[in-house]
Formats: sequence, structure tokens, C-alpha cells
Amino acid sequence: MKNFNNDEYHCLAADLIGDIFYTKSSYRGKISIIRQYTEIIIRRVLDLDPAKKITLGQVDIQNKIKTLTNYEFIQNAIEVIRVKGNLSSHTQCLESLTPEDFNNIVDALFDMLAFLLIEYFEKYEFGSRDDVMHSFSLLPPIIRYKVLSFLNKKYPENASIIDRLVLALMKTFSVDVAFNWVKKSKDILIQMRTVSEKAFDGITERMGLEFANIIKDSAPPNMYQLCIDKITTVGTTINENGLLYSSFESALPYYKKRGVLLGDVPEIEIFNDIMGFLYLGRKEEMERISNEINPYLVMEFTL
Repeated sequence: MKNFNNDEYHCLAADLIGDIFYTKSSYRGKISIIRQYTEIIIRRVLDLDPAKKITLGQVDIQNKIKTLTNYEFIQNAIEVIRVKGNLSSHTQCLESLTPEDFNNIVDALFDMLAFLLIEYFEKYEFGSRDDVMHSFSLLPPIIRYKVLSFLNKKYPENASIIDRLVLALMKTFSVDVAFNWVKKSKDILIQMRTVSEKAFDGITERMGLEFANIIKDSAPPNMYQLCIDKITTVGTTINENGLLYSSFESALPYYKKRGVLLGDVPEIEIFNDIMGFLYLGRKEEMERISNEINPYLVMEFTL
């Protein structure tokens, strides 16, 4: 990016993230601060000069947003935050803002963060690099779900998206939700091979023909069976042991250890930069502030 640099926004992002998630303050105050943090995301998405003054409703900003691929996704999230953020900033709003108001705004904020990865995978096909897939898995399930749900609707034949969407459904919602999604999609999934010709060629190139044939022969016959198998095995582990991480805070130590990718090709550099931004200002494994707030939206202490 020419104008936006993660490092320049580290202190500001840390202050805003801290005020939103790590301090006890009113929901009115938190929502107002989310509105400020949203401006940082817009600066990132549009690669704006740090000196440029912006607001969420600014006409030229709205026009630039509309030039983006899939702009409706981020535009809707911005509008949710803008309306509620404006309301929380003015004294004519006399009613109390609730945990539900806060969670709805944070959900829109997470849509905006997910958009950064949606844009990336529009340029670089999802599933084309194993190292990117591994690092992507070190994000909170809710972010993965938002990205994968959108991509699945646009690219329903991409088996890598389906494979990871089933995991994200289990980890974001429940095993039952994932199972119901697979059942509902059975007619489509049963027609899909688990190892496509493209995937087979990729494995052959990386590991050799003999290994590729072993993978192909040992794979389930179709995506429906693969998803059912995954729900059975991974679902049991989740039900017995819980999640390894469910928030940015509990995922952060894993990302630091194994998530930063090596390499200087644009595909890697851009992905690392996005991931660095997503974790900008986050702290590791802080105790949950309030039981009223959705646990996917704040800190988790257990691993």
C-alpha cells in the first residue's frame, strides 16, 4: 500500500481497541469509539493519506467505497456503525444503549474486518496456498465464518471454502448448526469431488504423482461425506474440550508463534500486512469484562 502503514496507526489503534474492549465504560462511549476505529479501517481499505480528514458519511469516501468489488458488504456495515455511532455522539439521544446495541455494532465492525480478507481472496484464490490457509485458521472463528460464508455464496464450487466453512460454523455457532448446513446442502455437496483436478495437479506438482494418487484414493468420495466425517471427528473434540481460541485475544499468541508467513512475493506480503492490521492493538488472553457481551466479541482467558 502506498499511503497506509500499519505501524503509523499502532498507538491510535491500541488506544481505541483498549477503550472498546478492555475497559469498563458505557456502551454509549464504546459505540462512539467504534465509529472512530471504523475510520481507520476505511483508511486502510481505501489506502488514504494519513493527513486526509474523513468522516463515515463523506460523499467522496462513499463514492470511493462504491468502486470496490463487493462494496455492498462493507457499505452496509459502515451504515450500521455510522447511524448508531452518530446517535451515541449526540445529546438528543436520551435512552440507554444496551449490550445488544454494542454487540450489533461490533458485528458490523467484524464485517468490515472480514472485508479485508474477502478482497484478498478475490485476488488470490482461496485454498491455493497451504501456508495462507494455516495462518487464516489462526483468526477468531467469527471472522473466518464471515469471510467463508460470503465466499461460499460467490464461489460455491470451491471445495476448500466448504471444508473450512464447516469448521467455522462449528466453532462460531455449534456442531448442530454445521450439521444442519451440511444436510441442507447435501444435494450440492454429494456431487462435488473432494480432490478436484486442479487440486490433484497442485498436489502432484508439490509432492509428486504417487503421493497425489494416495491422497486421491484415500479421500472421501464426495464433499458431503467429507463434511460429515469432519463434523463427527472435530465436533467430538469441540464438545469434549471446548475451543482452543475464540477471540482475537486468545488467538493472538498462536498467531505470533505460527501465523506470520515467510516470503517476499506479493501474495505473502499482502496477506501478512492484512493479518498484522487485524491484530493491531490487540492484547493476549485478557479476562472477559462482562458476561453480558457476546464472548466472540471480547477477550477470553481460557485456551
